[in-house]
Amino acid sequence: MAEAQTTPETADQFALRMVNTVSSGFVSLGIAVGARTGLVAQLAEADRPETAVQIAEKANMKERYVREWLAIMATARIVDYDKEQKTYFLPKHRVGVLLPDGAMGSMGNWSDFVRQSAMVTNDVADCFKNDGPKGVPYSAYPDFHGWMGNIKEHEHKSLVSKFLPTIPGLGEALESGIKVLDAGCGRGIATLTLAQHFPKSTFIGTDLSDEVIQWASEESNKRGLANVTFQVHDLVKMPADWSDSFDYVLVWDVIHDQADPETALREIFRMVKPGGRFSMVDIKGHSELADNMDNPAAPLLYGVSLFHCMTVSLYFGGKGLGTLWGQELAAQMLQEAGFTDVKALDIPHSPVEMHFLCNKP
Repeated sequence: MAEAQTTPETADQFALRMVNTVSSGFVSLGIAVGARTGLVAQLAEADRPETAVQIAEKANMKERYVREWLAIMATARIVDYDKEQKTYFLPKHRVGVLLPDGAMGSMGNWSDFVRQSAMVTNDVADCFKNDGPKGVPYSAYPDFHGWMGNIKEHEHKSLVSKFLPTIPGLGEALESGIKVLDAGCGRGIATLTLAQHFPKSTFIGTDLSDEVIQWASEESNKRGLANVTFQVHDLVKMPADWSDSFDYVLVWDVIHDQADPETALREIFRMVKPGGRFSMVDIKGHSELADNMDNPAAPLLYGVSLFHCMTVSLYFGGKGLGTLWGQELAAQMLQEAGFTDVKALDIPHSPVEMHFLCNKP
C-alpha cells in the first residue's frame, strides 16, 4: 500500500535529493556563522564585487576562514562568484531574506536556530529511549531568549501599523485607555511597543523566566515607561485576584510550548473581562500531517518542534503539542476553554504565524 502511494523514484534520484538535504544543513550553519560574524551584513552593504582578501580585511578577519565560508555561500548560489576576477557579490534581492529584519520570515534567523538545535542533538536523541529523559530543559538553550527577542524586535516594528488594524476598534480602545495583559511575554517587546504608543492604557507582561522579566523591566526603566510592569508568573497559575481584569489579553507563540495548554487557556479565559478580547498568535499550519505535506516550511517547523518546542513541554511532564499542533486543534481548544467567535486570521508581516482572535461572552 505504501509503495502505491509513493511517487516513483530511483535510488539515484533519492540519493541526490539526500545530498541536497544534507548540504542544505551545512548551508544553514554557514548562514548562521555569517550572521553572527557580521559577514552577511557586510556583504549586504557592498555596492560592488570584492575578493576574499578585501572582504576579510574590511571585516578584520582571517582570510582563509572567510574564503572557505564564501565557498559555501557561492556553491549554494547565495553569493555570486566571478571566476575570472575571483570576486564575490551578494545581489540586493537576496538581502532581505537573509538579514534579521525579516523576523519570522528571515532565513538568517532560522539558520541561527539550526545552530542552536545542533547543540542539543545528543540531548534530544537521548529522549527517544524508553528509559531516557522526558525532554530537554530551557537551560540547554542559552541563546534562545536573545534569539527570540531579536526576532520580536524586528517583527513588532509593525505591531501598531499592521497587526492592530486587524482587530476592529482595539486601536481606539487603547488610545482611550484599557488594561492589557501580555502573557508569556518573553523580553516584553510587544508589551513595551504598545505601552510606548498608548500611554493612557495600562500594560502587564508576565513570563515564567526570571531572566527575561528582568531584561524587560530594565528596558522599561530605560524608556521611562510608567504604564507597564513585568512580573514572573506561570501561565497555568496566574494570580487569583486577576479574574475578569483585562480588556485585552495577548499571547504570542506561547501556547504550543505549554506543558498544560488547556489549563493555560482556561486561566486566560478567567482573566479576560466579560466582553473582552483575546489574541493568540501561533504557528500557521494544520493538525493533520498530510495537510502540511505541500508546505515548504513544514520540515523546518517540525524540526523546531522536535528540537525545542515539543521537547521543552515534555520536559515538564507536559502534553508536547508541538509547533504544528495546527489551526484545527487550536480553534477547538479555544472553544473548549470558553471563548466564542473564534477567527483565524493571517498576519500581514509574518508568513509562518496565524492570529486567533476571539471573545469572552
